[in-house]
Amino acid sequence: MRCLFVAAVCVFTACSNSTDKTPVDFSLKPMATGGTWVVKYSGHSLTDADLQKRFAEMNPYARARFQSVEQRRDYVEGMVRYELLAQEAIKRGYANEPEVVDAAKRAMVQLLMKKELDAAANASTPAQVKAYYDAHVSDFVKPAMTRLSHIYFTKEHRAQAEAMLKEVLALPPLDYAGFSKLAKANSEEPRTQPLEGDMRYLSDAELGAQYGAELVAAAAKLTQVGEVAPALVETEKGLHIVKLQGRQIALNLSVEAATPSIQSNLANDNRQQRFKAVIDTVKATANVEVNDAVLNAMVIDVKAPAVPATAPPAGYLPEPVVQPSR
Repeated sequence: MRCLFVAAVCVFTACSNSTDKTPVDFSLKPMATGGTWVVKYSGHSLTDADLQKRFAEMNPYARARFQSVEQRRDYVEGMVRYELLAQEAIKRGYANEPEVVDAAKRAMVQLLMKKELDAAANASTPAQVKAYYDAHVSDFVKPAMTRLSHIYFTKEHRAQAEAMLKEVLALPPLDYAGFSKLAKANSEEPRTQPLEGDMRYLSDAELGAQYGAELVAAAAKLTQVGEVAPALVETEKGLHIVKLQGRQIALNLSVEAATPSIQSNLANDNRQQRFKAVIDTVKATANVEVNDAVLNAMVIDVKAPAVPATAPPAGYLPEPVVQPSR
């Protein structure tokens, strides 16, 4: 495996402290075996079998452009032009120009990571799926949830609550901003007043435990999003003006039903972990050292104008971050 990583760094460029160039075969590779030649050039040939394979891999819309002999000839001649110009560029020594090397390195890094990460993505087993389900069962089995907003008053302020209810009922049902502004300015509930009255999504059990069974009963009577309870909802602790913000239906997915979602999450986790493992391996192989003292002494002038580029920008990959399982 380490040989693969070292090769990925060395292809198209000199390996560290070496002037040897890695040879690259730039010739057009056939996609199919057999067939009769259609065009020959510089010791190479393209067969009808190879062309059929290339056409078959096109989408139907693109394939429709090559139904006549003239259209197929244009395609073949275009391929030959491309290959001959590539050969001419090699003769002129352009294969080792900075922009060519940079493009090749970028393509190789992408291919290397694709092969490594695709293999990791498909590594989950039924046992891993079940373990993930058990560890995140609350993501797949949830009670119905209700999201309310409210403006709360203590019972001593019943008159203010009654006046505020009339003001709220005069608002259009979908005027959430108006309700939020009133809740922010008037609510006496310390938990939700900073949230403009938003009580977030709560199950009936959570709503009852936190605010009282009376709010559960009042919420059940609200059928339209934006609807406001027509009367104050009185609980043991105080008075509520209640507005329905939304509902979420109950969720009860079995492990079988949740498997596609779990496999997707596991695949993402596996990719990220494999990405970090690959980077750690190649860094260890290369004995990477960073001179922090020199980095600390550098001064970067953010106001200076950019100077003309003399070479392609250096390739860059951010530090891999393994996200926690969802």
